[in-house]
Amino acid sequence: MRVAVAGCCHGELDKIYETLALAERRGPGPVDLLLCCGDFQAVRNEADLRCMAVPPKYRHMQTFYRYYSGEKKAPVLTLFIGGNHEASNHLQELPYGGWVAPNIYYLAEAAYRYILVS
Repeated sequence: MRVAVAGCCHGELDKIYETLALAERRGPGPVDLLLCCGDFQAVRNEADLRCMAVPPKYRHMQTFYRYYSGEKKAPVLTLFIGGNHEASNHLQELPYGGWVAPNIYYLAEAAYRYILVS
């Protein structure tokens, strides 16, 4: 199994998936799983933007909303851990984690509990 790990995504899913596609063409094969470690920014709409703990100049829609709406589908199973720059209203709806878009899963409390116990 090939796993790709990304740091702060800041909602730039298109760029991340393009980079994975390039790595797949150059490397030994497809990536099976993408793990995003914080600041994923699963922003669905303008209301979500207002709930992000960032200065207004950093509040941009980026590309997650296209995956949330179904306009696009993540090409690889994507798991993410929330960070300090998230749309808190959105992720609070999923305290135990859950699917935020097709092929994109929020790990939520499960990830934090595992990290703290390990």
